[in-house]
Amino acid sequence: MTALRLEAPRIRNPRTARSAAQRRLVRNHRSHYAVHGRIALGVTAVLLVCLSYVLLTANITALSYAVERAHEQRTELELQTARFDDQIATMTSDDRLAAVAAKLGMVEPTQFLRVNVGQTPWSAQNPLAFLGNGRSQER
Repeated sequence: MTALRLEAPRIRNPRTARSAAQRRLVRNHRSHYAVHGRIALGVTAVLLVCLSYVLLTANITALSYAVERAHEQRTELELQTARFDDQIATMTSDDRLAAVAAKLGMVEPTQFLRVNVGQTPWSAQNPLAFLGNGRSQER
C-alpha cells in the first residue's frame, strides 16, 4: 500500500494566526485569575458591609451618650432654676423687705399726699400724646 501523505493546509495569513494564538494564550492565562478576582471582590463587598455596620453602631452609641449628657445637663439646670426661684422668693419676701427697711431706718408712712395734675396743652390736643414725645402728631 502506498501511503498517502497528507499535506497540512496552508495558512493564508500567518501573522493573524500568530496574533490569534497569542490572544488565546493571554485570555486563558487571565481566566485562571478571574476566580481570584471574583473572590476578592466578594470579600471586599462583605468587608464594606461589616465596616459600615460598625461605623453606624459607633455613631449610634456616641449619639446615645450625647443624649444622656443632655438629660443630665437638663436635670442640673432644672435644679439650679429651682434654687434660683427659692432664692428670689426669699429675697422678695415681705418679712425680709420689712427687716431690711427697719435696718435702714425706714418707717411706714403716716400721711399720704394726693397731687392733682391739670391737663397740659399738648394732652388736650392729642389724648395719646403720652405715647409720643409730647408734641402733637399733626403737621
